[in-house]
Amino acid sequence: MPRSNNKMLITLLNIPGVKVVGNTKAHLKELILTIEAEKQEAICPRCHHKSQHLHQNHTYLIKDLPWNEKQVFLKINRRQFKCQCCSKPFSEELEYVASRRKYTYRLAEQVVREVLNGDLLNVAARYDLKESDATNVVFCGQAKNSTAIN
Repeated sequence: MPRSNNKMLITLLNIPGVKVVGNTKAHLKELILTIEAEKQEAICPRCHHKSQHLHQNHTYLIKDLPWNEKQVFLKINRRQFKCQCCSKPFSEELEYVASRRKYTYRLAEQVVREVLNGDLLNVAARYDLKESDATNVVFCGQAKNSTAIN
């Protein structure tokens, strides 16, 4: 991918600490951006030491906010490191997506805002989410800066 396109996509994506390393049009209404972390190390959650020792790679496809009527997916590599201090493997923390979730925090926050001002079925359809996923976002507090609705 040309460097100028890469910089433009990084600016549009607006996720600190990541770089866009590729993009693919899945079809007319979808865009898949391959991203990776700029940092080469992660902090061990057990002993809080930095580790650069890569143990495994896990690739995921997560949904992000749409761009101009296109569904956007981020192809991410959630790396697993092995701590040199405590010898335990751990997965890196990603600031933009919760562990085991298939959508970004900002998509979750947008869904919550729209459901509070509209209805669940229309919001789920707009973001091409299953009704159950939209329900989980709203009622389980999946947005990073919001709380669950009780």
